[in-house]
Amino acid sequence: MGTAFYQTPSMRMRLSLVISVFGLISVGMLVRSTWLQIIHDPKLSTLARRQFESKILMKPRRGLIMDRTGEPLAINLETSSLAGSPQKILKSQSTLHLLAHAMGTSPQALKKRLDSKKAFTWFERHISDDRMEHLRKTGLVHPNGDMPEGLWIVKEMKRVYPHGEVASSLIGSVNVDTEGLEGIELWKNSMLRGKSASVDAFKDALGRPTLIDSNSQTKMQDGESVSLSIDSSLQYSVEEALNESIEHTQSDSGMVIVMDSNNGEILALAQAPSRRGVKKVTAITDGYEPGSTMKPLMLASAINKGVVKVNDQMFGHYGKLVIQKRTISEAEAHEKFGMITMKKMIEVSSNVVAAELALKMGAERTIASMKELGLGARTGIGMPGEIAGWMPAQAKNIKPLTLATMGFGQSVMVTPMQMIRAYAAISNGGYLVEPTLLKRKDKEIIKRIPVLKAGAAKDATEALVGVTEGEKGTGHKARVEGYLIAGKTGTAQTVDPKTRKYSTSRHIASFIGFPVGVKQPITILTLLDHPRGVYYAGETAAPLYSKVLKQVVSRFSIPTTEKIHIPLVETTPTPAHNSPVDAQVIKVAQSSAEITEQSIESTKEVNLDHPIMPSVLGLTPQEAIRALKPFMPQVQIHGFGLIRHQTPESGVVISPRLNVTLFLEE
Repeated sequence: MGTAFYQTPSMRMRLSLVISVFGLISVGMLVRSTWLQIIHDPKLSTLARRQFESKILMKPRRGLIMDRTGEPLAINLETSSLAGSPQKILKSQSTLHLLAHAMGTSPQALKKRLDSKKAFTWFERHISDDRMEHLRKTGLVHPNGDMPEGLWIVKEMKRVYPHGEVASSLIGSVNVDTEGLEGIELWKNSMLRGKSASVDAFKDALGRPTLIDSNSQTKMQDGESVSLSIDSSLQYSVEEALNESIEHTQSDSGMVIVMDSNNGEILALAQAPSRRGVKKVTAITDGYEPGSTMKPLMLASAINKGVVKVNDQMFGHYGKLVIQKRTISEAEAHEKFGMITMKKMIEVSSNVVAAELALKMGAERTIASMKELGLGARTGIGMPGEIAGWMPAQAKNIKPLTLATMGFGQSVMVTPMQMIRAYAAISNGGYLVEPTLLKRKDKEIIKRIPVLKAGAAKDATEALVGVTEGEKGTGHKARVEGYLIAGKTGTAQTVDPKTRKYSTSRHIASFIGFPVGVKQPITILTLLDHPRGVYYAGETAAPLYSKVLKQVVSRFSIPTTEKIHIPLVETTPTPAHNSPVDAQVIKVAQSSAEITEQSIESTKEVNLDHPIMPSVLGLTPQEAIRALKPFMPQVQIHGFGLIRHQTPESGVVISPRLNVTLFLEE
């Protein structure tokens, strides 16, 4: 037999060479694997990190919005959102069908929506509890929280307003990413939203971020909270009163502003209709002709500049003043005034005398005075959208007719915030303060610009009191028992956009005023746009003012300054047994309120240790009730007028649960 071919020298050499080559390759692979696994390869390390590491954006918690007492008006709550990877979903028909079923659409429609190039997309943001339960029932979310590959639930924060629609137009709203859209949310967005940061995170096998690298340096900062000057409790009450007045007067809209006269804090700002999503605060964004509420400002300025004194007289032209062939007349045809004082001009709201006063002031002094009071300029409140209004720029171009109409609040445009600020200057003794919607900080320096002499402010206040207390005053319905009110009604015509002339059927009714002599001076503006029926401010805006002031003095416990004629007790108009139809049973609740000085004088001395029934003859029922309040009796009243007879009579020892009957003169 011959030698096998592989045993030949040449073949053995070849085989040895092949074995050597494979041996070298094996050794090389061993060295390479050792290098990769033990030492390091930057490129492969980078690829590995890309598979299991990612950068995620950490969003901070948005700051809270709180009222002046710390009550939260806007907070954050954790919520769930559905997200996923289109790349992975499109690779799995089962996941695609399951997701489509959960979202209430077809797989084909969903497939068209998905971009295969994207690794992330949102499917549903801020899922409600009911919606999450639906996702569980469809099988998209397993009971243990697991989900198909390419889908995951992301925890987010959503904005919640615990007081519902209270101050909603003022607070504003945010979008789904909690970025401010309007109101305070937009104005203070940079402060509220905080600072986001990009951090390193590790992904699981499904591509979901699971762990954040503790060594990652994060500069994320939560948003700062904002404290408003608004009192949420008062705001709620004011909004209720405003809505009731709008419904009662059938007005298109309305507004109320409550301002601290000394420091400019806005304690309540209500507008109606009010809803979240309204993109403006009309108190600063909308202008109007103020009408007769301008007259006291004109008078205060004229007194301040020495043009007139409060008791000086001026001719009323018997109701008609002709200027440039145009007739200025009084609001009521029967009003025909001759010589009347400046104080009387405010009480009866004379257009003619106000026009004469403006003409006597002259254009230069009139414009200068209005600008000094902040009219025709932004107030500096800071919120976006505030307008300056309009005031003639140069005195030399003003015609006599324009100047005359400025005297009673026409031919100019102001904002409600400007007007309440100007009245606050009368209320606080002559200082113009900057209004603010933010709570003043302790020891904050408040800029107070002197614009009226103390005497001018006092005289203007005296004239304003005549509006509510004077015999012919137009603001009687603004009264609140126990308080002396200085204020002014205004019923201004509005321009018809079609004819560009003053409308005879559309008006803005307003009342601006303040209680006199209180320790905490408060200025309040009420405004109703286009009230139907009886539209005069004295019948519409003035009663609303009274409602609001009652809420203000109750909320801030502002003591009365005048004699009380309305009992601070709970009345139950239920007829008693065997009582006349006009009888009224009044249960006097227990209270620590002190007996008024007038009642003490009328009832002599009340001894609580040995209670003796005092004499209440000659008093009003209200005065008698206040005097008897410490004994907690049940009081029954018959008739009307002053008390003429009482049972039990004076001198009788008072027993617990005393029944007192008061008989009044018919």
